[in-house]
Amino acid sequence: MATPLYDVETVLAGTEIFREGDPAGCAFVVRVGLVELDRTVKGVRTTFIRIGPGGIFGEMAVIDGGPRTASATAIEDTTLVLVSKEIFRSKLDAADPFLRGLVRLFVRSLRSSTPDGAITKASSESGAILR
Repeated sequence: MATPLYDVETVLAGTEIFREGDPAGCAFVVRVGLVELDRTVKGVRTTFIRIGPGGIFGEMAVIDGGPRTASATAIEDTTLVLVSKEIFRSKLDAADPFLRGLVRLFVRSLRSSTPDGAITKASSESGAILR
């Protein structure tokens, strides 16, 4: 019998999945449920996106090795597919070099943007694609 490549985890509503500033071990795909991402902007916790089934989150820190840029909390009982850093990076490394460079450029641009609006705007726009 083959070993599964991805772990699956179910978390209850209200469970913090990770916190802003944490190191990354994996990215997440929402199989069932709803996850809310928030971050501190000018000292205030600000929710900027909700991610439902089929959406991915936690990928930026996996791509560039930096800390988490937001906190993630399940707002419903949620089933997550965990994509390890190793699997995520091997898939990215196997991508077309142009696309790989483009993804890394996007992540670098988001990280260097002001925390007040750039990450919020980009994340909200990507959320519409993921739903």
